[in-house]
Amino acid sequence: MSPDIAIVFVLLIAAFVVMTLGWMSTDIVALTTMAILLGCGILTDEQAFEVFSNPAVVTIGCMFILGAALEGTGALDILGDFGDRQVGRSELSVLAVFLPVVAATSAFVNNTPIILIFIPIITRIARKRNLRSSRLLIPLSFASILGGCCTLIGTSTNLLVSNTAAGTPGNETGLDMFDLAPIGIILTLAGILYLLLAGKRLLPSRESMSEALRSTSRKDFFTELVILRSSPLVGKTLEKTPFHNLTHASIREVIRNRKTLTLPLDEIVFHAGDRLSLSVRHSSVMEIRNLEGIELFEQPESMGMALKETGRAVVVEGVISPQSRLEGNTIRQLDLRRRYGVRILAVHRRGMNMKQDFETTRLQFGDTLLVEGTESSIRHLQSNRSILLLSEDPIPAPLHHKRHIATGAMIGMVLMATFTSIDISVLALMAALAVVITGCLRRNEIYQSIDWRILFMIIGMLSLGKAMAESGGVDLIANWIQEATRGAGPWIVLSMVVLTCSILTTFLSNNAVAVMVTPVVIQLAWDLGVDVKPFLIGVAIGCSACFATPIGYQTNTLVYGAGGYQFRDFLKIGIPLNLLVWILASLFIPLIYSFE
Repeated sequence: MSPDIAIVFVLLIAAFVVMTLGWMSTDIVALTTMAILLGCGILTDEQAFEVFSNPAVVTIGCMFILGAALEGTGALDILGDFGDRQVGRSELSVLAVFLPVVAATSAFVNNTPIILIFIPIITRIARKRNLRSSRLLIPLSFASILGGCCTLIGTSTNLLVSNTAAGTPGNETGLDMFDLAPIGIILTLAGILYLLLAGKRLLPSRESMSEALRSTSRKDFFTELVILRSSPLVGKTLEKTPFHNLTHASIREVIRNRKTLTLPLDEIVFHAGDRLSLSVRHSSVMEIRNLEGIELFEQPESMGMALKETGRAVVVEGVISPQSRLEGNTIRQLDLRRRYGVRILAVHRRGMNMKQDFETTRLQFGDTLLVEGTESSIRHLQSNRSILLLSEDPIPAPLHHKRHIATGAMIGMVLMATFTSIDISVLALMAALAVVITGCLRRNEIYQSIDWRILFMIIGMLSLGKAMAESGGVDLIANWIQEATRGAGPWIVLSMVVLTCSILTTFLSNNAVAVMVTPVVIQLAWDLGVDVKPFLIGVAIGCSACFATPIGYQTNTLVYGAGGYQFRDFLKIGIPLNLLVWILASLFIPLIYSFE
């Protein structure tokens, strides 16, 4: 093994470990890997920066814009309204209507905005019909993943596999628009049938975040308040204050002059300026908010940042979305009063005991917030894709008159990709420009709609894949797999590829796995002397078959917080679906796509 191959493998393992343990965001890991490859001389400047011109990067970025245009013009809301009118009052009827709708839509639109649209719709339907949304949201996410397996543009993973393979001997053009459709439709139908039949037994009947916070929920929020100088609480002990009578709030610690008091809570006499860290339920947050002489976390009054009551004040519950500007910032850094005219009252983070000061709490994707503001300020916050509202109906899109343009651009792109030889990256760019020029997106929404972290992660992982090929690492891995499957036919090798991709995607980004594995399977196909297309289809399916955890696929993470799920819920219903997809893909891919 040469030194270059050793360095590439060390970087590959290090990236795998860091991404799996979540020590650093995937885009930073990928770009750091790229920088190290450049610094070590394994890639030249020209080789490394070639990945920026990869057609998959352009196509994926344009698909983000198209998805945002469909969402912003209300084109996707039509599907939700239609489904609401068609469903009955049972879980089965809701799933039977919405799962095919979500799967079919996800075949042509990025599934993250689809799930963002449908979570409030499904939550509202469940509330109106007295159903548990925890019985509905996981199937919604899984259906969107399965639907994305049906077309080239259904998921960014398919585009990456196709563009990585394009230009290789025997596969000059990569995959066509509907190459995945035969196996994708089989898997989608089987997956929906599994969810309809097995879901009743395997899905939990649990309060969602929104449902739980309307009742005596066990979901605790973390907040902090300061005792004002004029407060009637000054000079009193806990039992003589209203806090003693709150049934769903408990003081965790009292901070005075930046130091936590070590006395028992019952012995502490409150002083002006004391900061109280509390664990509270939704109802108690509202009680505390109205107490005299306290302020929910200290406000910089000298800067004049009081909440301006220009309309009816509301408190909404929302989840931090994948592209939120709030993620990674502390509450103090965000300065939401000045920027949006809102303030965060409390934070809930599933499975984590939040011990830091409230204002220095660094927000994460999936955190649930209680946000106070006027209706217009909440609308402004949501329009910037910062939160996904759970406790209020989604705010109507103001650009309904543009929906036919956004829909036409998407349909036109699909038809031209099907019936012409124009590259999908060119068509995606044309469609994205069409919705931008015609005003389907506001100027500030164009760049906000693109998930730059995914693009930069893809760029970094493409450079790692290129380094594996240039250093000889791809050939070495292919030889190892051949040795492990010596004597086995291409059918068995393909089955192992699908299973390996499915397992890796449980811990890593599906895009990262696709970029790493595609060059290997191309080499395997050449060594076996068979057509590479079945192996490319296997990689695309295996990298999308991520049902067993809430962290492997973004839509799973979204419903994880919104549905009040636990980690084991995904294991319980996801592992059998992973196995089902693996078995069916192993059986049908060789039958549909010949090895000859």
